[in-house]
Amino acid sequence: MTLEARITRHVNRLFNHAQDTLANQELKEEIHSNLAARIEDYMEQGMDEDQAFQTAIQHVVGMDQIMSDHRRVRRVPYWTAVLQSALIYSLIAWIITIPMRVMVQGATINNLLMIMSVIVGGAYVFYMMKNRNTSTDPEDTTVIRTPVFLQWTRRVWWLWAGLIVVLWGTQAALRFGSNIWYSRPIQVEGPYQFTVIAIAFAIPLLSIIIPLIVQRAYRIVGKYEAGDVV
Repeated sequence: MTLEARITRHVNRLFNHAQDTLANQELKEEIHSNLAARIEDYMEQGMDEDQAFQTAIQHVVGMDQIMSDHRRVRRVPYWTAVLQSALIYSLIAWIITIPMRVMVQGATINNLLMIMSVIVGGAYVFYMMKNRNTSTDPEDTTVIRTPVFLQWTRRVWWLWAGLIVVLWGTQAALRFGSNIWYSRPIQVEGPYQFTVIAIAFAIPLLSIIIPLIVQRAYRIVGKYEAGDVV
């Protein structure tokens, strides 16, 4: 087998599971030419053909990892889907908090969520209208590093959990701190006070919208993928 055939076979093997996209073809040609040039350099330094080939391919053995780490997604459909999910989550939160309007604090939160839904909805419509001419363009893509995205998704969830612990702890300290300090029993005087306390502890949970949106954005990467390789 000639050296050219060995290089071609090795590069083709790297792209076994990649889609036949223009970006992949360009990357394939680039790797092929770089590999050939590197082998030629090694042979000029005194290596035989087999030794030069084996040494050169060691520099591209990480391609499988690179191919699985970088995802090229169709930009407009992807971000439209993310905004759509954000709108749905904010609307659900707004609807859930409508019964809370019986309380002043609940009414404030419900109004804020309504404003948030209007803003996100406006951004969704604006983005769709602005990109309506390029929404189906297969070349209009963006690259997402999935390991980094996954790492940030986990961080957002941990930050949210920490925030909930702090806010619940603050509420507990404000409402029951003196009872706990003086070892007095905690008493809830009737359903009204119970509702007030329940709403106070439930409101911080609405912030779950943020990690849910981030996680949704991560999960739909594969759905809108245009290619596997950068």
